[in-house]
Amino acid sequence: MSDKIRQKDKNNISVYIQGGEKKVMTKFNKKMINVLATATLVAGVAAPIAALTAPTAIHASSSFTAVNTPTISGNAENFTNLDSRVKITVSKASVREGSSFTVTLPKGFYFNSSDVAKIAGVTGTSNGPGSVSDATYGLGVYADFDDNKDTGITVAPIINNYDTDGKPVNVNSAKITFTGQDNIKDDVTLFLNFSRINVAGPSNGPVKAAIDAASNSGLTSGEIAIANVVSSGQVSLAANDTVSSEDNFTATLKVKEETAGSLTGSNYIKLKLPSGFKWDASGTAAILFGDIKAADIDAKSDGDTLTVRLKDTVKSSKQNSFQLPVKFHVDDETNAKQGDVTVSVSGNATTDVSSLVVGNYGEIGGGVTVATPTTILAGHDEQKVGDIVIKETVAKSFVKGRTVTLRLPEGARWQETFKSNNPGNSFAGSMENTNGLGGAEVSYTDSDKRTLKLTFNNPNSTTDAGTLKLRNVEVAVQPGFSGDLNVDVAGSQGLSGTVKVATVKQAVTLAAASKPTLTIGLGDQQVGDITITEAAKEAFVKKDGSREVILELPTGVRFASTPEVKVTAGDVKVKSVSTDTYGESNKGRLSFYIDSESATPSTITISAPKLTVDRTVAQGDIVAKLKGSAVSYTAYKGATDNTQNWKDNNTAAAEVAIATVGTPAPGATKTKAVFTLGSTSYTVNGETKTADVAAYAQNGRTYLPVRYAAEALGVSPQNILFDKATSTVTLIKGDTVAQIKLNTNLLTVNGTVIRMDVKAVTNKNRTVLPISWVGKALNASINYDATAKTVTVENNN
Repeated sequence: MSDKIRQKDKNNISVYIQGGEKKVMTKFNKKMINVLATATLVAGVAAPIAALTAPTAIHASSSFTAVNTPTISGNAENFTNLDSRVKITVSKASVREGSSFTVTLPKGFYFNSSDVAKIAGVTGTSNGPGSVSDATYGLGVYADFDDNKDTGITVAPIINNYDTDGKPVNVNSAKITFTGQDNIKDDVTLFLNFSRINVAGPSNGPVKAAIDAASNSGLTSGEIAIANVVSSGQVSLAANDTVSSEDNFTATLKVKEETAGSLTGSNYIKLKLPSGFKWDASGTAAILFGDIKAADIDAKSDGDTLTVRLKDTVKSSKQNSFQLPVKFHVDDETNAKQGDVTVSVSGNATTDVSSLVVGNYGEIGGGVTVATPTTILAGHDEQKVGDIVIKETVAKSFVKGRTVTLRLPEGARWQETFKSNNPGNSFAGSMENTNGLGGAEVSYTDSDKRTLKLTFNNPNSTTDAGTLKLRNVEVAVQPGFSGDLNVDVAGSQGLSGTVKVATVKQAVTLAAASKPTLTIGLGDQQVGDITITEAAKEAFVKKDGSREVILELPTGVRFASTPEVKVTAGDVKVKSVSTDTYGESNKGRLSFYIDSESATPSTITISAPKLTVDRTVAQGDIVAKLKGSAVSYTAYKGATDNTQNWKDNNTAAAEVAIATVGTPAPGATKTKAVFTLGSTSYTVNGETKTADVAAYAQNGRTYLPVRYAAEALGVSPQNILFDKATSTVTLIKGDTVAQIKLNTNLLTVNGTVIRMDVKAVTNKNRTVLPISWVGKALNASINYDATAKTVTVENNN
């Protein structure tokens, strides 16, 4: 064959064919050694050499491959046929006449001393492939010299131990020598067959033969596994094709002798079911390998115990393996425990396991689990929660049309419902299923679309419980939400309960260096530094126009000046710092913009701000709230109906008390006032007084002039304030501040807005208030006597 179309790479020949394809065939296939046709190829797939010394660039030109590595017992035994083969490939032009290498067996293994003469007489020549031993020799050597001529080998034992009669006792080495000319024309392939070996009780583990060659021989030294020693009589067990069921079960028991004869004689295996289950008759075994027949296997069931063995008449000299179909059923539901059905393994045969799962028992139904909840940020969308796994308890629990619903709490939305009012069957995530439990149709229910509904259209068609896993599921979370994100589970499948899918932490936190006591009615009152810290990189966002950060103060508290705002940690960038009062709410605020998102979590410090505190501020903490689109991203981005309330509520991403108002408003007086409808006369603590506007009723509500109503409620005159610009009445009683804006139904108590069912109005140029609503706000009791047409107002403190 021309060198132009054949290139040799050790034992491979590459032939280029039309179209540029490359077809590879082994030289062994090209020139088959007849005597090895069954001796080597049937042995199995060649395993790569282990722990072989790496060849050097100068002298390494041979390679070693274990054709097969049989498993044997550790018992002492003479004349053992290992049936182990090693393939040695010697590269072209790498050895010369006289090159040799030595094969040495490990401790506990010896060539049979009676075969020494036969080993010594082995010779192979170049007249075709050299078969240089037969099956009775302790070491068989087979050679393929291919295109080399006048080349052969000799094999001789190396003996160094004799008995008193001068006969060799232990022979554990043999020397293989190349004769004739160098292998200048082609590779040489040798096969070593370890066929007649004495075993002297070796240790468990791999049996490695040493290959030793001189460094100038052109051959490689190393070692290679020729067998594996295991405990005598060991049997490996496995259960395949197990099923989940509510009554009857099947499985396939796989039995494998690790060494020949592990189940012969008196050896047996027992498998005992747990309480509540009993074995049925076993099926017909299938032989995987060995020299036994299905009829040789004896499997007897006795209640909860199954005994497996080979019949007494079986005399096997080979390693055997078989599969045995088994069946069992629920015998007592009161004792049978749901979950894995685990048999205990015993008997006088040594097994590799002491227990084995042969099925799963349960009632029709399923469950929802989350193995690993994630940690996500409040105020952000596209947050991935833990994988949600929906699993049948037993196969075919989920019939067609069954549904499972997953409902988020108020402060969270599925990503698709956050993005769109009409998400349809869109799903931000992916689905994986097992055993055919797939084809789940997605929809969103309830007016706020917090509920993800899964309708199962493909029932399980297998004998094992099916699962559906929702992976990389995305949600949006409301600013200010923190703690566990739990999903309520329900639906027509009958599931119930909750599962935790994530832990929500604040995207940013607020902290105050101190909490000084401030005085009502004074300006330029300094508080400690305020820090804003990101919980993760990019917690401050700058995208889609969302980049403002607002620090909002309570009603009546303002920044006296614009403090310094600077980044004190991390790499976020800010700009455009300013202070103002938010609309008509009289709430002071500081704002700035994110100019660049952070690559590492950052901290922003507001240095020594000064505040002005109006007389309308109640006693107690001054709480600053962090808002704005850059930190309340989800709320401000949402364009859907079901997230609009997040924005309307102006939810804070974080809040902290930065000061306290320690000077209380002047004390209230305890009073009891009685007003008569239509009369300007009224009494306070029994003293008769006259008002310029009479009390009156309208639409079922009693109205009183503001000054007289305040007096009845125990509010001192100096704590009755009226802002003409905003038409707002403010009443201060102790630590309570109530504000009512005329011609609206809005009542604000300590910053909380209450919607009344009537409006505050003016009558004869006097402001009149719905006394029942104001009375409740200022902790007074209101009683109406329909007969006497009187209203009694009692101040409770």
